[in-house]
Amino acid sequence: MEKGKETKDILVVDDSVLVRLMVKDILGGEGYNVVAAATSEEAVRKIKSRKELFDLIIVDINLPDQNGFEFIRNLKSEEKYRYIPVIILSIDATVPSIKQAVEAGAVDYLVKPFKAEELVKRVEKLVGSVKKEDRYPELKDLLKKEVNRARRGNVNISLILAHCEGKIAGEISKIAEKIRGKLRDIDTVFEINENTLALVLPVTGREGAEVVVKKIQGELRGSWRYAISTYP
Repeated sequence: MEKGKETKDILVVDDSVLVRLMVKDILGGEGYNVVAAATSEEAVRKIKSRKELFDLIIVDINLPDQNGFEFIRNLKSEEKYRYIPVIILSIDATVPSIKQAVEAGAVDYLVKPFKAEELVKRVEKLVGSVKKEDRYPELKDLLKKEVNRARRGNVNISLILAHCEGKIAGEISKIAEKIRGKLRDIDTVFEINENTLALVLPVTGREGAEVVVKKIQGELRGSWRYAISTYP
């Protein structure tokens, strides 16, 4: 990592929007700046368009346009990127696969599904920790209250993450306002960033959350992906 940087920049390359969102949420919560790419082509474009190098790259083995091993070999064939540490993600925990990752130039190997604390531990080992910043405190406080209420009342609560891949059509604040008009008074919409919304739905199970997704799709132009989490 270059001296003088206050944060550490990490690139995650995975064709699963859920994995990308999960890694961004976990590491972003630890203070890292996480950039995501869905393909090796997109990853290379983001790597080469930057003036500063990424401090770490996390890449899945099975990408739609190139396997992760080949991606690492091609990247590290260029002197400028040779010493960027790379973590491989894979569902394959066999010795041959791990050996192939090391031979390609990876410095660590993380098997899916992985725990948040394990990911953070591996990242801190390679690039160190950064000062944590309390992200989305209002969302966290509301979720804590609603989960406690759901536990006491023996009811469900659902969280929907809506993320736009690519350029968003319109301002996120205006889109959020339109969605609020489609929901109940007890529901809450948070603007996570310029491409992501979080919807907190009290007294709502997974089926109800899926109905909400269908209801709001008409308000969301572009390529949107959705992740639903329900308690309990």
